[in-house]
Amino acid sequence: MEKYSNTNSYKSDVFKTAAALVAANFFFGTNVIAVKKIAPIFIDPISLGYLRMVFATVVFFFIPYIIGKNEKIKRGDLLTIFLAAITGISLNQILSINGIAHTNPVHASLLNMATPIFVSILATVFLKERFGWNKILGLLLGISGAWLMIVTRNAGTSQNPATLIGDAMVLIAAVCYSSYLILIKNITGKYHFITVLKYVFLIGTIVSTPYCISDFIHVSWSTIPASSYYWFFHILFLGTFLSYMLMNWGVQQWGPSKTGSFVYFQPLFGTLGAVFILQEELTVTKIIAGILIVAGVWINAMQHKKKATE
Repeated sequence: MEKYSNTNSYKSDVFKTAAALVAANFFFGTNVIAVKKIAPIFIDPISLGYLRMVFATVVFFFIPYIIGKNEKIKRGDLLTIFLAAITGISLNQILSINGIAHTNPVHASLLNMATPIFVSILATVFLKERFGWNKILGLLLGISGAWLMIVTRNAGTSQNPATLIGDAMVLIAAVCYSSYLILIKNITGKYHFITVLKYVFLIGTIVSTPYCISDFIHVSWSTIPASSYYWFFHILFLGTFLSYMLMNWGVQQWGPSKTGSFVYFQPLFGTLGAVFILQEELTVTKIIAGILIVAGVWINAMQHKKKATE
């Protein structure tokens, strides 16, 4: 009876973690649509990225007092927290929003798929995970898909044409977020995941302020129509606060590699949203590029899944 109870409990925990990660990547993926709806039309990308950081910082600052987890970071972990804040918050937020605003939403959605591959590479270097044939093949397929998408970026018609700088910023943002997942892996077992988020967003916002504040204070808030309020809510609450919270919890439960593999849901949600909401054209080239990237991520994750079932 106890064994049956433990099995049910395990299945329940697996389901909760998987559902949380799918939800997080749904909000991350559809963030592409929300950003295209308001930036740079009503707010410049830098100011929007900074607004995300400020909002999340305020929320995560107060949550620890509500849940009774007001922990202090040990001196030996401060460097890790600082680096995580730079990569996962400052650089990721600024580059991601700017990249999405300056490229095609389908491109942004599919290029974000590179994250699990970058996570695997970084995990091999810093966490000493094995870099087998599956990761090499997955890396080659992922690079091929990203390259095909970038070199054919002007193929087809689009209301939001892709640019090389926009695509590059999305990819660099993916590298930064991958670095963040690897960094927080080393400290998630020591602290509550809300504690980690509180400090990385606080430090990331402080570091970003000198660069972002001049644009932010000149935003004309009174000219933003009420019809755009939902998209701000989606970006700030769903696509930032809730998504980061769920992803950090996922890393705490399953580690960075398995958590990072759930990013393959982002292009699905983002691409569908771009096609049905933004009326984007889904060309054959984009489909082929997407298949290459998805195949690369799937093959990259094969060995990890096999180990997990043993």
